[in-house]
Amino acid sequence: MPVQLLDPKSDFVFKKIFGTEKHSNVLVNFLNDLLYEKHRECMAKIVEVIYVQTIQTPDSISGKEMVLDIACTDSNGQQYVIEMQLSRFSGFERRALAYLTRVHSRQLKGGMDYDKIQPVFLLAIVNDELFKGYPNYRYDHKLVCDQTGVHHIKDIHLTFFDLSKFKKTKISELETMEEKWMYFLKYAPEADLDSEDYKTLIKNAPIFKEAFLALDETSWTDEDRALQERSVINKIDTAAVIKYNRAEGLAEGLAKGEEKGKRKIVMRMHKQGHPKETMAEITELTVTEVEKIVASL
Repeated sequence: MPVQLLDPKSDFVFKKIFGTEKHSNVLVNFLNDLLYEKHRECMAKIVEVIYVQTIQTPDSISGKEMVLDIACTDSNGQQYVIEMQLSRFSGFERRALAYLTRVHSRQLKGGMDYDKIQPVFLLAIVNDELFKGYPNYRYDHKLVCDQTGVHHIKDIHLTFFDLSKFKKTKISELETMEEKWMYFLKYAPEADLDSEDYKTLIKNAPIFKEAFLALDETSWTDEDRALQERSVINKIDTAAVIKYNRAEGLAEGLAKGEEKGKRKIVMRMHKQGHPKETMAEITELTVTEVEKIVASL
């Protein structure tokens, strides 16, 4: 009986594969294969990673808390933020930049020289269309001088992968490691681990054996399986709540003003037991503003 593989795009599964010490070697290969050749002028090849705190607390009382999918640093001090997003939403690219610049600025400690600050890299995979009108599935962003066309400041790098524009569907079509990772992320649940194509893949790129087998739910603990099931249910429930509350909030906003519409969304979601961070994300309020609304109920 063929092995049933989980979807690596699922939030919990993605973090299980790329965000745990057990599979840190998968993350090292993933980052090197997708980033190193493109950024080798300012990025050293990664040998090992150290996972770091994914919750970025605000810089001020009224600031916004940020929660990263995966964050790590390498032995050279370079820092990486990895995000998996099933659906693009308004402001996604700006949120990615906000995440990265906060990670960059927080390297600076008291008495530290500015030239000690290390480059930061964001790798975002989106299972939805990015940058409409362009056929690319990969987009690299960096700071380039308008006048010289030179990449003088090498500290900020954002790389986006749009899985909806990756068109190769067979292992036999894959030519580069980048294409093999895109295939893994997009089509892993459909893979036949008994096929000759799969055997050729893991022979030429052994890291994929660990990556694919990590998707086999039967190798997980009971606790991990329960957490995965809960994660899927939460995603479905949250998507339904967001759709309903946005529709209700829009109607309320049109009738009584945008501010009151957002307040109504917060009130309803608070009663439904949603965390304040989710309320802030949906309403585009700060966590502090959400807390004030909740406190007034």
